[in-house]
Amino acid sequence: MPANDIESEAARWLIRLEGEPSQQTRAEFDAWLAADARNHAAYTRLQETWNRADILKRLRPLDGAVDARVLDKFGAPTPISDAPKKKRKKQLLTVALLLMFVAASIATWVSISRSAWEIYETGLGGFQRLVLSDGSTLMLNTDSRIRVRMNSTRREVQLDRGEALFTVAHDTQRPFDVTAAGTRVRAVGTAFCVQLRAQTQLDVIVTEGRVAIASADAPPTDPAMSSLAAGQMASIKGRLVRAQSIDDEHIAHKLAWTQGKIWFERATLAEAVAEFNRYNRRQLVIDDPAIAGLFISGGFDATDLDRFVAALGTFGVRALPNPEKAEESGPEAIRLVASHNHS
Repeated sequence: MPANDIESEAARWLIRLEGEPSQQTRAEFDAWLAADARNHAAYTRLQETWNRADILKRLRPLDGAVDARVLDKFGAPTPISDAPKKKRKKQLLTVALLLMFVAASIATWVSISRSAWEIYETGLGGFQRLVLSDGSTLMLNTDSRIRVRMNSTRREVQLDRGEALFTVAHDTQRPFDVTAAGTRVRAVGTAFCVQLRAQTQLDVIVTEGRVAIASADAPPTDPAMSSLAAGQMASIKGRLVRAQSIDDEHIAHKLAWTQGKIWFERATLAEAVAEFNRYNRRQLVIDDPAIAGLFISGGFDATDLDRFVAALGTFGVRALPNPEKAEESGPEAIRLVASHNHS
């Protein structure tokens, strides 16, 4: 339910509890509170605002008279049976209007407060798991940065670099949009991974539900360029979408980073080196073109560079210190050469 609807519902409950505080009403109210944590938060905010709004007691109702006891809901109980029934209804109407105004003000404040971008990022080898305000969760991979903005009508994420896995809370009134490299990936309630490559290509893997892929600047009414279902992945560059189906094992390998792993399936050494360099400050440098095309398969700890380098020995590759390229790749760069090359 959108935030403004929840605030209005909280206002109605505050009014109802004033007018008919029966055991059945209280039971229904308790059930409403328990149905959604946002309900309890909205009611608490409204209750606190109402308690502090002493100035409202000086406002006169429609008939020109005022009974402050009607407004003093949370003070000591005071009988009001001596007030005429018609007068009491008018007073409650005044209270209702005031409460609806307060609720609308709170909803507006909540919407405005959420309109600013919130930034999350990780460094090399870093990993972060987040729970967003709507209940969606995300996992942020190494050297990644996202911006999140949510309000009563939209849920927006801007992926500035890196990779993130999203598990989206279902909300048909507020689509969940992830934008990067001129592409928008839209979901309502689903799980998918998005990786930005070289700032120009976006890779998307869907593990649950469906997502729609469109140009970032396309109006919402424009048809999507493509739609992906669970068990599909796509690479998007500009308006070119290349999609394919992948099995569960392949998905698990692609998302091995959520467990701190890297998995290669006949990746070239050049591709494997580029992937390891995403996770480690010590950088690998291929200094022999003859080995760049070697195929690598298997799983490795993403930040255990020494074990990966040791494993390369079985592929005829050895590592040397790289002082001459320290300026270019860092003082701890590791130079990779063929085993027969002793230069």
